[in-house]
Amino acid sequence: MKSLPPFLVLACSMLMAATVHAQELPCPELPFIRGLSVYGGDDESALPVIAMPDTASKQMRSSLPRYITIRFDVDELAPPRLMLRFKHCDKDWQVDDTPIVRDDFFTFTRSLLFEGAPAGANGFRWRFTNSFPSPEHPFVRFLYSGNWMFEVVDEQDTSAVYASGRFIVVEPLCASTMRVINDYWTRNDPPRDQVHRLELQVKIPESVFADNVRVVDFYRNHALYDNYRVDSYDRQANTFVEGIGLREKTFIYRNVLPVNGYRVFDLRSAAVYSEDRVATRFGGPDFTRYRFSTDASLSYGGMRSAALNSFDAEYLCVEFELEHVRFKGADVFVAGKFNEWDPQPADRMRYDESTGHYHLHRYLLRGAYDYQYVVGNYDPSVGFVADADWVAIEGNSWSARNMYWTVVYYDDDQFGGITRAVGFARMISGQ
Repeated sequence: MKSLPPFLVLACSMLMAATVHAQELPCPELPFIRGLSVYGGDDESALPVIAMPDTASKQMRSSLPRYITIRFDVDELAPPRLMLRFKHCDKDWQVDDTPIVRDDFFTFTRSLLFEGAPAGANGFRWRFTNSFPSPEHPFVRFLYSGNWMFEVVDEQDTSAVYASGRFIVVEPLCASTMRVINDYWTRNDPPRDQVHRLELQVKIPESVFADNVRVVDFYRNHALYDNYRVDSYDRQANTFVEGIGLREKTFIYRNVLPVNGYRVFDLRSAAVYSEDRVATRFGGPDFTRYRFSTDASLSYGGMRSAALNSFDAEYLCVEFELEHVRFKGADVFVAGKFNEWDPQPADRMRYDESTGHYHLHRYLLRGAYDYQYVVGNYDPSVGFVADADWVAIEGNSWSARNMYWTVVYYDDDQFGGITRAVGFARMISGQ
């Protein structure tokens, strides 16, 4: 395999609505690893969260899958020789240096499973789909719960990391019950005054040192890169912990903006979005929803791609278009499952002064996606959009259906001081 990954350059041949500004925004090159997706079990719309196989109770097994699936595509003449490398992380997603969790025997895998793309598919030749743990990869084991990351690396040069992702392994030590309460943030004007109060009641067993169960992370839908943290030792204005020092604690996060329901972009119809066209938003550009409320959602911020054996399994050059006055001192980004709700510089929209529209072209695997627009500034020092404002364009409403979920962390003094995930709960709001 080449030391540097090749890139596929695909031309956008015609526009659904021919405009000068769109022609000036060709789709960027596809990366070597494309269409990367990680999810629990065999449902691509599921959260990347699994129950620790050897310890999962019947209740946990019924609510969480027991294996993680990692899927991605490449466009090489021959299937490249790739590996997956797994790393245990602390609650801040920093890789653990503890030797006991860096067992190369259980955290590397070769001989990844793959299959060929259908004849004539645009944008890829091979699809890699692998699940862990599984009979196909018997030596990969997640011996410890907590945050995990994986890397796609070159089998011959493991220093070449082509892509990475995150997932969480939970062991059910602490019984956890969640509540989502509608509340008012009186200092804000409508619609920003509608907020949620998140509460998690945790019962800690005798086998766990209660004082070390001090951190809980709340998440909204598939936004794994954007957590709401409650820390018993570092309480902020919106956080509170009841029962410090006890075996029953309640972790509280106040003033969470529910935002609006998602926009949905469905590319599965070849009759509407053909392979030789830039796919514009059917019916025209998007508009602000700041003063409107909606509960639309495909799968709580997830996606549903076309089946591999489908004639339409391919990558399309998609145009996102938003009609809005230009934001001063801030940029507009597109976010969705296609970038793990973690927009990067490539997801920044370009503003056309002559039309008053924002535009972005990017490749998407044919399928259906939840997406939204976010206002902010990308900070290269931290690697994400700083001061992200999800309400400025999308609006905010209690009626939005959100899947809130939470992970309870335990700073274990054993095993070199690793952080384990010992509780999980979720709840749907807006029902």
